Amino acid sequence: MKIRSLYQAIATVYFVLATIALMTIAFVILASAILDVVEAFSSSEHISTVALRSVGLLIIGFAIIETAAFIADEEIFSKRGPRSPTESRRSLTEFVTIIVIASSLEALVMIFVASRSEVSNSLYAAAIFFVAMFGLVALGIYQWLSSRIRSGDDEGNQEP
Repeated sequence: MKIRSLYQAIATVYFVLATIALMTIAFVILASAILDVVEAFSSSEHISTVALRSVGLLIIGFAIIETAAFIADEEIFSKRGPRSPTESRRSLTEFVTIIVIASSLEALVMIFVASRSEVSNSLYAAAIFFVAMFGLVALGIYQWLSSRIRSGDDEGNQEP
């Protein structure tokens, strides 16, 4: 049992440090996006191009903050025993949703940027958007299959 508690302590320290590091990186990205926009006002660079680039940075920061919050909720704040299948499905759904939202927003920003410069660059953005939508469909299939398993479990647990 001592090894298990030592492992838990080390893992908790790691998760706390990783969460702090992710949040620090997200705030650095936020500051960079704001500074880019402020500098664009005093330079000859077109403000809308800088604004779109900054939105892309903010979306990445959003995904990083959401990931840090997810890690904190799952690994630091909720110190309970083994999770039920329902809780595990909910956690996985939340994490995949974060990825799908961030990828979709990033793809949209990339499409706007590509439409202002080279249209050939929009293929990469379209590919990211396609992958995000595939992730959304896969999540829907996962949830549908999970609900069917859950309803099957409920039927098996009922008394005749």
